[in-house]
Amino acid sequence: MEKRHKLQILAFALVATCCIPFQGLMAQNGIGYPEKDVVQVAEIMPVLETCASIDDRTERETCSNTGIMEHIIANLDYPELAREKNIEGTVYVEFVVNQKGYVSSVEIVRGPDLLQKAAIKVIQSLPSFKPGTNQGKPVNVQYVLPIRFALGE
Repeated sequence: MEKRHKLQILAFALVATCCIPFQGLMAQNGIGYPEKDVVQVAEIMPVLETCASIDDRTERETCSNTGIMEHIIANLDYPELAREKNIEGTVYVEFVVNQKGYVSSVEIVRGPDLLQKAAIKVIQSLPSFKPGTNQGKPVNVQYVLPIRFALGE
């Protein structure tokens, strides 16, 4: 039953991870980064370290997106208070994969208050990435990832 709930919670994540980065929500909370410090799209986008050895770019990015989704499904805990109050919704989490390949600057763009901490926790726990690059140099790449919380029947 718990596995079913986690799958229902993140059914939307499959679509969402295919859309990373989700740029349209970036400025809604007024947070901005200097343009030279953080980019939304890099020549070579960050990928999970476990996928970095795949030669084909499309397969490598698909592997990374799938890995992110699987990590979220396996590690996201629906907050008990939110479950008791039947709170559902989408939390939009903004974060940066930095030049060293680690997740940093995790912040909420928007989403139900009782679900935000769980979303932050699961994003902060993502495994390391091979950093994105522009002109062969590592860059900080910003993402906005929607995480859908839904209670099952």
